[in-house]
Amino acid sequence: MIEKEKYLYWLNESESKFEQDIVYREMYSRVGHIFHIFQMIEYNIANILALEEFENESIKDFTEDDIERIRKNIDKKFEELSKLTFGNLKRQVEKSDYLREINLEKLKKIVDYRNYLSHRCFKEKLLNNQLNIIEEIDKFVDELNEFETIVSDFNERLIMIFANKKIKRIWYKNNFTTR
Repeated sequence: MIEKEKYLYWLNESESKFEQDIVYREMYSRVGHIFHIFQMIEYNIANILALEEFENESIKDFTEDDIERIRKNIDKKFEELSKLTFGNLKRQVEKSDYLREINLEKLKKIVDYRNYLSHRCFKEKLLNNQLNIIEEIDKFVDELNEFETIVSDFNERLIMIFANKKIKRIWYKNNFTTR
């Protein structure tokens, strides 16, 4: 059982800023959750692009050494891709056969909104007092909720693509000989 007090210590209906506290906390919660989904999208894209390394193989019969080499190449490619910014990762998607079925315009909107949230949103909205009344914050939370649906659906599509691409049938050449 969780300790509710640990999460709800700030929730006091008799406080004059009760509603404002709820709305602000929900706004920050939404932003944090959306950033979590951005991270999952980046992770899933990097995984899919790294798996595409397998397609570069022209071997018909794979040995254990071949499989280990390919696994290392995929891991190395994933590490390289994981270091890219979301915008640079998007450019890699544009060259991908595995990801040719995703909506690149939607990906562009996701990257742009992510950059907006990261670099400009709070400066523009909070520092310029655009979110100084509860109704404006409430509208922004609605915007965030709508965007969360878009990024969640996009991530689910990536998960499906990964699931379809992660298993390959190969011919395995056993190095054992019988006497």
